[in-house]
Amino acid sequence: MQFHSFRVFFWSLYFLAQQFASQLTENVADNDTLVLLHVVFRHGNRTANGPEELYPKDPYLNETYFPFGLGQLTNAGKVGLYSIGKALRKRYNNFLGPFYHPELVEGWSTDYNRTKMSLELVFAGLFPPQKEEMWNQDLPWHPIPYNYYQRSDDKVLLGMTCPPYMELYDKELKSEKYQNKVSKYKEIFAYISNNTGLNVTTFLDVYNLYFGLSTEEEWGFGLPEWTKPLWPKTIVDLSIQEYFTATATTEMSRMACGYFLQKLIADTNTKIQTNSGRKIYLYSGHENNIAELLLLLGIFEPLHIPEYGSYLTFEVHKIGDEFGIKIYYENYTGDGPKLMKLPACETFCEISKFVSLIEEYMPVDDPCSK
Repeated sequence: MQFHSFRVFFWSLYFLAQQFASQLTENVADNDTLVLLHVVFRHGNRTANGPEELYPKDPYLNETYFPFGLGQLTNAGKVGLYSIGKALRKRYNNFLGPFYHPELVEGWSTDYNRTKMSLELVFAGLFPPQKEEMWNQDLPWHPIPYNYYQRSDDKVLLGMTCPPYMELYDKELKSEKYQNKVSKYKEIFAYISNNTGLNVTTFLDVYNLYFGLSTEEEWGFGLPEWTKPLWPKTIVDLSIQEYFTATATTEMSRMACGYFLQKLIADTNTKIQTNSGRKIYLYSGHENNIAELLLLLGIFEPLHIPEYGSYLTFEVHKIGDEFGIKIYYENYTGDGPKLMKLPACETFCEISKFVSLIEEYMPVDDPCSK
């Protein structure tokens, strides 16, 4: 089984490299009008994250995923995230310039090994050392600092972990609307419960199971026979419902996504007003960060679970006398990042209009601290 796992990893690395390499041929962005970049991305491929993603009857319950460990970035993930850095370098080379310097970039990660490593890999691809920056001829790399909050303090990327949010989430699970919604899937939940040993009663239960099954399959393990009627479509469809649960109310959305949007607008306004400071902000997060932003912005179509290494780019441009935002989404379903159109705005959405569309989701009086 171990040989089979590493054989699968070899081929997954090969195909992943081909997938990510395709984006390197994309045309460069319109650097002439570009003012600022905000990029938020999902970490790379990882192993199963026990115990919440595993189940009592899991045939691979005791798998250690040597040499990586549980919930850790794999070699395929490293290839993918490094390639994102290279893709961003190609697309924004003229805008960023060849050299790294501290005033140019600000990087943030959640407090997980896989997101921290993913950010480091994006940095490595985005800022390869130039001749003047080389410090070791055998290692074409240089260290770049980044920031993170402890999980309990991270409102920007992990707002859903703050106690006030969790209270609202628990309230939502008990609501008549939610109970009516999940009642439609009682038979499926019972089937999953009987075969896993779990007590499946919510979309979150299925969501966690999805990641356990998907990472086991990626590792090269054959999934149990009981999964065949449900895998992957039914499990994926039910898992996606968790994104809607997580942002069920405006108040929940303010804590789940609003702090990120608030920082994005604040940093954008600083750039517009001072014409100085950073040129790019990078955020290394999770698939729910991407999905819930797409959902909040009204561009979560078709419904899906964002791929490893998927990313949203908020490009701030000055066209004529107007500042505005262009949003690109890369989920590896086409020929490169796709220019998105918000339902009530143009693809170049003027800043004032963009703010008016999202201001109801901006946190007021720091709700996570109440």
